Amino acid sequence: MSSKEGERLEYLTVKEYADLRGCTERYVRKLIDVGQLTVEESWGNRGNKGLNYLIPLASIEEKLQIKYRHIQSRKESAGKPKAVKPAVLPDVEHLTAEEREEITFWQEILREWKAYRPPGHSRKEATEEFVRYLQTRYPDTVFSERILYRKDKALREHGSAALVDRRGKHGNQKKGIPDEVFDIFEYFYLDQSRKSIQLCMNLTELEIKQHPDKYVQSLLPLASHASFARKIERNIPVPVLKYYRLGEKRFKDECGNYIERTYEDLHSNDIWVCDNHTFDIFVNNGESKKPVRVYLTGFLDVRSRKMVGWYVTDAPSSDATLQALRRGITAYGIPKRIYSDNGREFLTHDIGGRGFRKSAKTDEHEPPTILKHLQIEFRTALVKNARAKIIERAFLEIKESFSKLFEGYTGGNILERPERLKTMGKKAENFLAIDDFCRYVDTFLSGWFNKQSHSGTGMNGKSRDEVYAAYLYEQRMATPEELNLMMMRTTRMQTVNRGVKIKFYDTNIRFYSDELIMQHDHEKVYVRYNPDDLAEVRIYDEQDRFLCTAKQQDKLSYFASKDEVGERMRENRTLEKTVKAYKKQKGIEADDALELIMREAEANMAAGEQLNPKIITPIRAIDDDNDTNILAQAAGGTIEPIDWTAALERMEKMKME
Repeated sequence: MSSKEGERLEYLTVKEYADLRGCTERYVRKLIDVGQLTVEESWGNRGNKGLNYLIPLASIEEKLQIKYRHIQSRKESAGKPKAVKPAVLPDVEHLTAEEREEITFWQEILREWKAYRPPGHSRKEATEEFVRYLQTRYPDTVFSERILYRKDKALREHGSAALVDRRGKHGNQKKGIPDEVFDIFEYFYLDQSRKSIQLCMNLTELEIKQHPDKYVQSLLPLASHASFARKIERNIPVPVLKYYRLGEKRFKDECGNYIERTYEDLHSNDIWVCDNHTFDIFVNNGESKKPVRVYLTGFLDVRSRKMVGWYVTDAPSSDATLQALRRGITAYGIPKRIYSDNGREFLTHDIGGRGFRKSAKTDEHEPPTILKHLQIEFRTALVKNARAKIIERAFLEIKESFSKLFEGYTGGNILERPERLKTMGKKAENFLAIDDFCRYVDTFLSGWFNKQSHSGTGMNGKSRDEVYAAYLYEQRMATPEELNLMMMRTTRMQTVNRGVKIKFYDTNIRFYSDELIMQHDHEKVYVRYNPDDLAEVRIYDEQDRFLCTAKQQDKLSYFASKDEVGERMRENRTLEKTVKAYKKQKGIEADDALELIMREAEANMAAGEQLNPKIITPIRAIDDDNDTNILAQAAGGTIEPIDWTAALERMEKMKME
């Protein structure tokens, strides 16, 4: 069946349908043979002799119809010249001062761009590099290659007035995003949940729809996603975005006013700052089958940025802090102040005091801290204020200059982790022993880190060692014996009960002495001890007065030898002998206690008993008259009544005689 010439465009050939669908002509003919396509037969149509099949456009899938019409529309418009709408631009004289400044700005940018062409760079590479330079120089303005080319074309075709951004300034079109809509959007967008732009747009639309009494419904539909993204970039200040979406700490760290400190008024040892750093390195600690990461507890002199004391440990603790401090003091003297964060290893009751952790409710006596004994003023950083500690920058330098030299370098996060760690496995023997690593740390900090030139404020390009030596005005020193005494750890107050005890690495260790038990049993005391020598401790009372010393009381194994048990029994008998000698030492003498009691008892018996009752009342077994008569008859006579009153008077008279 042939079609009319006017209807030719409403039919597709087998080839056209195959191209439209993206399949072969053979497959289309198969569909025709099985009756899945509606066709009309045509003879000699469209230049083909013989039988042809024409597929009605209306009979195929709707999406293929739309695709076909779109292709035809593009073909029809391809040959027509594109109409260029002339740009309507104001005279330069009618521009505002701000718009003239914008024109000058872009003219200067375009002039620099055309002059910028580094040797060996293509035009594209030069443009990309120039855009990066502009973004650094003008961080509040958006730049791209497309913007540069568009501005250059506008200047060439329409003059300098075309450099003004006219978006949103036309009086004859609706504003893209009304302020009322954007206020709702900001309510949802400025939140630490960090909702996406699209979700906030959906919530804004729902808010407007569900409150027709509050919002004009003509505010809908909303502008595009790109419009909201542009308005966020232009209208919401970066500090506001960081505060509400990233949090207060991020805002303070990145946008807060930086307080620059001067160092010229400081001397060496005026202030030491301390903190802990996690090495991004796997090492073998000799105890675990898996490799472990270790920590550096360090003390940094603020004036010279010199690392003065440090200690490597597998876990930060107060003992590690004291080890690092002791090394620093032994080598360089006692600082006047120490500045640290609020970690528990610093704010312990016997090192720096409990600080803000101290409860106002407790009235427990707290002995002088180690820092008080050393006459060191102790201060802590503000909470969540890592910027205040320059030692953080030193730790970053240690990471870049030291940690990355090791095969066991792990990186600070998963993105920095070297791929070689996958092949090295998780066996500890594949990594450096911790003792060797500690020696590397000592050598690096003393021989490299402290001897590198520094460009910081007040350093003048000199090394840390040079600045420390140049500004060392006063060095406060202590003898080893005095230092050992001042740096002893202190327990909390405890009651003496068969001795005292300290808790050392989760182990209770008891200490005992005869003097402690004899003179201070059940009294409140505190114990001072040296973690490196636990053979003996010192005991102090609540007024911080030294009382005595006590020795460690070792526990005996069930398999202890006879000699060991005998030695312990001899030690225990020492107190017994002391107690037995107590009376003799006092010179107390007296008679036997039993003899004293018996003599007193015999003397009391010899004195006899003297009874003097006021009234004597006889008690009779028979009371009535019948019983009296019966009793008289049984006795063989009569019983006369007794005058008891007269009898009592006679008895009283006899006593008086």
